Amino acid sequence: MPAWYAEFRLPILLLQSVVGVFVFAYSLRKRRRFPLRLVLGTSAGFAVLHGLRIVFFPDIGQRVNSPGRIVMTFAVYLVLILLCWLFFEESFWTALFVAASGYIAQDLGGTVKTLLKLDPWVDRLCQDDLGILLVDLAAYFGMYAALYLAFRPFTRSREENFNNRMKAVFSTMVLAFGLGMARITQGNTGRNETAVFAESVYQLLCGTYILLLQFGVMERAKLSRSVEDMRELVHLQREQFRQSEESAALVNEKYHDLKGLLENFQGQISQEQTDQIKQKVEKYDTFVDTGNRVLDIVLAEKRAACARRGIELTAFADGGALDFIEELDLYALVSNALNNAIDAVVELPEGERFIILTASAEGDMAAIHMENPYTGDIAMEGGLPKSRRDARYHGFGVKSMKRTVEKYGGTLAVTLNHGKFLLDLILFRP
Repeated sequence: MPAWYAEFRLPILLLQSVVGVFVFAYSLRKRRRFPLRLVLGTSAGFAVLHGLRIVFFPDIGQRVNSPGRIVMTFAVYLVLILLCWLFFEESFWTALFVAASGYIAQDLGGTVKTLLKLDPWVDRLCQDDLGILLVDLAAYFGMYAALYLAFRPFTRSREENFNNRMKAVFSTMVLAFGLGMARITQGNTGRNETAVFAESVYQLLCGTYILLLQFGVMERAKLSRSVEDMRELVHLQREQFRQSEESAALVNEKYHDLKGLLENFQGQISQEQTDQIKQKVEKYDTFVDTGNRVLDIVLAEKRAACARRGIELTAFADGGALDFIEELDLYALVSNALNNAIDAVVELPEGERFIILTASAEGDMAAIHMENPYTGDIAMEGGLPKSRRDARYHGFGVKSMKRTVEKYGGTLAVTLNHGKFLLDLILFRP
């Protein structure tokens, strides 16, 4: 390789690693004055590494032994960790994790370069100043582009949490072992081309496997967070059910108190005033008797919500047909369906807002049908509509309904028919 390339090998290695970091860390929060930090921090890293090279390896033209290669490798890695902490407004563990990922990306690019140099023409090209830059560009940035596309599903969202001590320590330990072993073999200049090829392929497989393990752990952490979110959602639904039950009982109690009070006013105020008051009081008559206590609570709660929004809610429900469904399952199922319907029809002009819900049974099968008009477009994913409400639980409502239906061996179907949204739920008695 050209003399200047060997002279500045450590700063070049750091630059390649910094670029490799951004293959994975582009979505992380960046610190204030990030461009200035990037330029000054990387330049300082260049200076430190170049100084270390001058002190410990003054004659870089001579063969560097295996311990020397290991020292050079970890010097670059330590500087890279500090730079990641300097660049990103994240914890030390996040810096450790992305530094490991970036260095592995750099090492994979370097391994591809080694494989390319087994071709005599490429090897000759690497002896030229411009040629070695072209080979670097092809090897490193080709590898970075491939890794970016392969791991983008894991890194594109800030919800993917890199801040995990276990993952960071795991990454560093495996990286230290893998790179240390690789540098030991690279110190042996007596290897033939077959040995270099075999070692390079092995190193490619190991580096790729390390990245897959790292981000596999991340995916498991993401699934764990989703489970925690679902647990919290179930807790919120249970609490809402309890509050709805208490509210429905209180409203019905006050409604009957008001009716009794009006009876006592008979003859003391005009009939017209009495009728007006009765008309207003009737809005609070949310009592429903379907034969199922949970369904009564849901319908009473949603009927009151619909009355406030000028929505006509019509229910023809045989609550006894749903008595085999667990209380929280039934509450969440019907409540989610009606919430989505209310969100849709409230956007329509008054007089066009209506929701129809029916529930019936035939043998061991229970059927719930709901329909409502809607305006605009409904985004669908996997045959189900996307939720437009709470972003944190995006899609959980419909997915929760689907899981509940499947729990009872049934199916959920959505049909869009000339401006009408049709929802059909089929459940089977265990």
